[in-house]
Amino acid sequence: MWIRAYLAFHLYLATMQFNLLKSLMFAGALALAIAPLTGVAQYALDYGFAIGTANYLGDIGGDQLIRQDFAADLHYGQTKLSSHVFARYRINSTFAIKGQLGTVYLEDFDNLSTNPARRTRNAHFRNYVNELSLRGEVNIFSRPMITRYTSKLRVGVNTYAMLGVTGIFHNPQAQLNRDAAEYHYAQGNITTNPSQLNYDRWYDLREVGTEKLTYGSAALGFPLGLGASFMVNYQFRVGLEFVWNLTLTDYLDDVSYTYADPSGLDDIGLILSQPSSSVIAEAAGIEDAEGYMANFRWSEGYESPRGNPDKNDTYGTLQVTVSKVVMGSSNFRRNNYYNKRKTVKRKTVKRKPSRKPGSSRMGRGRAKF
Repeated sequence: MWIRAYLAFHLYLATMQFNLLKSLMFAGALALAIAPLTGVAQYALDYGFAIGTANYLGDIGGDQLIRQDFAADLHYGQTKLSSHVFARYRINSTFAIKGQLGTVYLEDFDNLSTNPARRTRNAHFRNYVNELSLRGEVNIFSRPMITRYTSKLRVGVNTYAMLGVTGIFHNPQAQLNRDAAEYHYAQGNITTNPSQLNYDRWYDLREVGTEKLTYGSAALGFPLGLGASFMVNYQFRVGLEFVWNLTLTDYLDDVSYTYADPSGLDDIGLILSQPSSSVIAEAAGIEDAEGYMANFRWSEGYESPRGNPDKNDTYGTLQVTVSKVVMGSSNFRRNNYYNKRKTVKRKTVKRKPSRKPGSSRMGRGRAKF
């Protein structure tokens, strides 16, 4: 079917993401067009690290049945850690490029949601997302000195917007749920006794194949954001960056399409694909829990949705950045802050000794008195 073929092609952007990305790309191109090409940079090269928080927005954990965009659907209690190393080169006073490598840890749970349907689905995941990105930075406002020139501590400020491309390498994982295992065992869906299963292990969901479609471990993303930094004594740079990454995959959480046919799954795979049970549904406030369970399992008659394939997963970071400026590489710093008065050496002119009256060198034939 053409619908299945379309959904199998995961390199696409949701409408909201595409419109936002298009607007920011236009703004970045406009800023570059009006940038003064003759300007000099505040520094040429710096390198350092970034560390901070990470949040995810996808098919798991939201408080509404239909996923909301951005902050409306975030679980701030699931804020995790992100860390990167980077190197940045400033082309001119307006534009810089930065290469960055790091890891973003994402995690969320349906049982933290207030929505009964999501709590009954009972999916969860964790994912260590490894990133390799190239970003462009466009200067918005800068001031090379915000302290007094007589101060020993010299501080400059710079604010900027950023846009780039990121290569993502990820592997979503999940644990077995004991209530779901006991439910499937009682229903005759699995043959392994639940007491023999390992509930502490994190299983690789991509290898299990929990959905009808498969996906790879690599994807692309488009990071965009804002940052502010302070240059301290022309040697170190300390800043704060907020970046949101619009990805081209809906499988950071392993939830996107429909439930997989259980005939192709082993006992562990079935529990990971359908981690729900009537006990979980009752705890979510469902009255007819057993009948409601039909919405959270594979069926031959219809394709029961496990997630929403119309919106890709996204995630964001809020990080503190610290970097070391490479000394001696800045024309701006040399020309503006380290110019010393050149000492002009005066040439010593040797004067000829004056001639004394009556000198023997006087002309011949001249009278002597």
